[in-house]
Amino acid sequence: MELVQASTHLLDSSPLKGISRGLIYYVHTGRNAWHSTWVTQYANGCMHTTFESAKEHAEKRRTRGTVFYIKQLPCLIFRSQNTCVLVTEINNRNPLSGYSPDATTDNVAYDLNKIDGALNNYLKIGAPINGVAMSFLPNSRFWNVRPGPRDSVIILASKNPAMSVEKVSGDSLLAYKSYSSGGNYYLGWSGIESEIKRLAVLQLYRKAKPKKKGAESL
Repeated sequence: MELVQASTHLLDSSPLKGISRGLIYYVHTGRNAWHSTWVTQYANGCMHTTFESAKEHAEKRRTRGTVFYIKQLPCLIFRSQNTCVLVTEINNRNPLSGYSPDATTDNVAYDLNKIDGALNNYLKIGAPINGVAMSFLPNSRFWNVRPGPRDSVIILASKNPAMSVEKVSGDSLLAYKSYSSGGNYYLGWSGIESEIKRLAVLQLYRKAKPKKKGAESL
């Protein structure tokens, strides 16, 4: 399924009911970005819940000579009664590594206001989902290392709170590069090295995950 970027100011304040982690598929074009400083750009329709959906998107955008890349990105998943929000980051080998669950300051950015009932930690059950999403905006109070204002943190939303998102099946994430066998054939895909890490997403999930009663902290 193609994912849609969220308009955080339009999200409701329904309480967070679930926090999990998973992976999504990011489609982009251009040179090999794995061993260079080349920056990829977010484009509408580039994020997908499955590899098949990502490949279909590439086919629709296909032009002669264009090379596509599809890479798995780790994401945090937040669900309320009415909404599912996914958060990831592009142009960072360890997505969301700069995010802090606890606010790093009491002050908001210039010309911005706190939402009603603002919290200093949104990674917990019961937090308003609009506040959760806004805490990941690049100009929020929740960054140890602030990301760039564009082509960095990606916040996606669906009105289906039960939307299916793939789980990470191993320690290594996957990436693919397209190749053409001619205009009468579908694009082929070869596996390439991915330097994307899931460590920061995993750490944030562990900090946010509700502890079971009687469980010892690790």
